[in-house]
Amino acid sequence: MYRTCPRQYEFGCVKKIPKGHISAGESFGISMHSTLQKWGNAELGSAHSGVPKEDQITMFETPSAVEQRELNIDLLHEYWYSSFVVEGYETRVEADMARNRGAEILRYYFDWWQQQDLSVLAVEKGFRLDLEGMELSGRFDRVEMVEGGVKVIDFKTSAVRTQDQVDADLQLSVYAMACEKVFDLPCKELCFLFLREDGVTEVLTKRNDSQLSDSKKQILFVDKAIESKDFRPTPSKRTCNWCPYRNVCDMAS
Repeated sequence: MYRTCPRQYEFGCVKKIPKGHISAGESFGISMHSTLQKWGNAELGSAHSGVPKEDQITMFETPSAVEQRELNIDLLHEYWYSSFVVEGYETRVEADMARNRGAEILRYYFDWWQQQDLSVLAVEKGFRLDLEGMELSGRFDRVEMVEGGVKVIDFKTSAVRTQDQVDADLQLSVYAMACEKVFDLPCKELCFLFLREDGVTEVLTKRNDSQLSDSKKQILFVDKAIESKDFRPTPSKRTCNWCPYRNVCDMAS
């Protein structure tokens, strides 16, 4: 938020001005993340996590103390409908359209999921890092085991980003830094998984030691600026249009 606009950070995190109602886009993203968290937990709760996909959907013949659900599109849609948040939509029609759109997107996700050989390690797992006395906290959407380490997947319902943008993304760098501390395993791969009406797009990247060192410097620079109370705004049409405080900011474009 600070990198987007220091004034926005001041309003939200220092003065703690309420943002008001969430937007339709935020509501849709919350619904999708909640659904995929339930799906990931279902994978973790199944004895077949990491078993070849062709065997996964038939491994529920033996009853167990914990009821196992077959991981199929019906279950995924069940999670979606039970997770869908109606707040943020202006009309019932708009909410119904979003609900139907999400169900179609999850069909694409299920097709992608079936084609992968996945071994889920963690879902929605929090972490804390100490960077020269500054505590940095975050949360992994999904972490999978891969050869020699782990792969971090972050779900996005926004427009697909370019490879250059993903290669330079600070959020993914933070995940890479956190992997070794949390899992005691190197981060072999980072992924933004874009879930949209036209399908699932996986944009992969990695981080080397030099990139992680640079990311650490960026984070500490922002921390120093916040500590110095440098909240000079950086208005632009794009930034201000999406800012929840545009109606109270005297610098809004």
